[in-house]
Amino acid sequence: MKSLNETLGNAKSKAAKLLGDRDKTMRLLDASRHLLSRGVDPLDTKGLTGRLLALIRMVKCWVNREYRDVPWQTLVLVTASLVYLVTPVDAIPDFIPLLGFTDDVAIISAVIASVGRDLEKFLEWEKSSTAQAQVPDPDTYTSGDTA
Repeated sequence: MKSLNETLGNAKSKAAKLLGDRDKTMRLLDASRHLLSRGVDPLDTKGLTGRLLALIRMVKCWVNREYRDVPWQTLVLVTASLVYLVTPVDAIPDFIPLLGFTDDVAIISAVIASVGRDLEKFLEWEKSSTAQAQVPDPDTYTSGDTA
């Protein structure tokens, strides 16, 4: 069995390559979201699901060129953790009851702690973008008067 460092190192090198291919990155993001929506969510016990979904949105916005204020190192680390999460055979294989997701939770927790500032910055951007999108355009506003 591979060591955790070796497995994570492989995931980081895959992540750097994946980020250069929009379609493959989007498939990884979809697979990660799908894994979290299967019903059994090992990350939910630590309250990590919402943060992980935010990281997925952050990478998706970067891929779609909507949000580019993310350091390359953060993108690689987040993408590597997603590769690690969706890979069923990792340091502790996911099919082992109770223990299988322990390493995944540890990796995700460490990544969230490591990229916390970048994630908070993204969440602020996302919040302001959503607020701006909800403000009506004054040029299209009509007073309801029919003359």
